[in-house]
Amino acid sequence: MRVYWFCPETGVYQGEDFLEESDLQCTQGATGIAPPICACNEVPVFDAAMERWKLMKFSEIRLPLPMGQS
Repeated sequence: MRVYWFCPETGVYQGEDFLEESDLQCTQGATGIAPPICACNEVPVFDAAMERWKLMKFSEIRLPLPMGQS
């Protein structure tokens, strides 16, 4: 089945691939729910708790800092 990858920390869309349906349940950062089409300056972000995508502006996304930086 087609799956859509997202960053488990931020929910930011990472791309798509194919995976056995039985493997989807135990794979972190993947969903079978297709992301919405986005406009310029938008990115799909997956809310795992709500099991749905939302569109966010790039400027609204807060990415975690690399380890060792604050």
